[in-house]
Amino acid sequence: MAFNSKMETLTNEAVFKPLEKKRYSEQIAELMQHKILRGHLETGTNLPSEKGLALEFQVSRSVIREALRILEVSGLVNIKKGPTGGIFVSDVYHKPITNSLNNLITSGEITIGHLFDVRLLIEPHIAMEAALHAKDKDIEKLENLITDSSSHQENPILLKRNNLKFHLLLAKASGNPVLSLLLESVIELLAKTTLDFLDLSLERHFFQVHEGIFRVIAQRKPEEAKRLIREDILDTKEKIEEFRSK
Repeated sequence: MAFNSKMETLTNEAVFKPLEKKRYSEQIAELMQHKILRGHLETGTNLPSEKGLALEFQVSRSVIREALRILEVSGLVNIKKGPTGGIFVSDVYHKPITNSLNNLITSGEITIGHLFDVRLLIEPHIAMEAALHAKDKDIEKLENLITDSSSHQENPILLKRNNLKFHLLLAKASGNPVLSLLLESVIELLAKTTLDFLDLSLERHFFQVHEGIFRVIAQRKPEEAKRLIREDILDTKEKIEEFRSK
């Protein structure tokens, strides 16, 4: 009897609250996300203007502006101002991860040491996988990058940019987009936190190391690639720590 009374009480009371209706901006963001991803729109595709989207969805421009903000934070669109500006499809899918980690860096919960620990965990595996599975187009991109750096040995800014890009190309060559996504976030944050770390002789040194790593990748030597990339990361970490301690 008591049990039945309890059940009656539960059925008479709302156990779950009614679902909240999504805002128009969230619905529009989801529809546009579906269109971008399922429609396989290429990076750089110019989407309709803010005014055009407002007319298409029959909402105010402020609603469209909020929807675009959601998509921009997600890394799906890039909004450029000015005469040559517009709303363009983007593929910076690592952006939400980067933003989250950056908040933890700002609050002091993540250090450069933590970021290097992540690199040491995933990059040796990335290098092995790249040596085993890199496609011809991946090898070509790496080779073009090495050639570009070789031709600009007096430009520390370009060398630093290419040295960072080398690691990202390796990640893509591994064939695992999850590893590529994680590494892109980590590399971007390291680049941001070490903007003042720029030395021509060091960038030349890193380039020479990358040349050696590229050779063993092209020769399909996974264990050698794993060893060299680990040494490269530890060497870079040591040099940055020395620089920051001055």
